[in-house]
Amino acid sequence: MKTTWIRVSDICKSHQIEIRFIHELSENGLIELFVEEEEEFLEEEQLRPLEQFAAWHYDLDINLQGIEVARHLLTKIEYLQAEVERLRTDKHIR
Repeated sequence: MKTTWIRVSDICKSHQIEIRFIHELSENGLIELFVEEEEEFLEEEQLRPLEQFAAWHYDLDINLQGIEVARHLLTKIEYLQAEVERLRTDKHIR
């Protein structure tokens, strides 16, 4: 499957996101940027999390540390939900 890359400058314009915010997310490992010929790109799969982080930051005024905590908690919830589902499936198999 082919990876689709989106130009960061286009994302900033279309979503009204500051480039500084995207750089901060990248520096803290929340998204990964790719640089080619001095142009920054974001993998298409990372667009949804970026939009979520931007909404938290701009709409809810959550700072970067808060975004990191919220993302960690959501990841943990997703893991626990998958574990519950696995246990339910295992119970029905027996």
